[in-house]
Amino acid sequence: MAATALTALLAASPAAASSSDGWQDDAGWGSVTVSPDRKHITVCDLSRDGRAVRVEYATTYLQKWTVVDSDGARWGCGTDTTHLSRITVFKLCEGRAFGSCRPSIWVSRAGFLG
Repeated sequence: MAATALTALLAASPAAASSSDGWQDDAGWGSVTVSPDRKHITVCDLSRDGRAVRVEYATTYLQKWTVVDSDGARWGCGTDTTHLSRITVFKLCEGRAFGSCRPSIWVSRAGFLG
């Protein structure tokens, strides 16, 4: 089941992204940022629409994780940190567990996912 979920995450429209400030996606209703070292991820709910915002991401250890921010536009965001692996791909989604997602964004250095 985890392999199926990871495959679904990785199968979405990949878009290469790279920045010395990290990687991010902003949809107006929510935003996500990955740190330049690819070890920290933050998702923020930017709209008081009653729906949560989540980010789904995968790491170099081929694990899929989800971070949720459900407090509307109030102060605070959902965060997570990887300790041994690095974030390789992420996508910003609406809803706590289900809902539409934006295209996946691949994060890497020097054109590889290591």
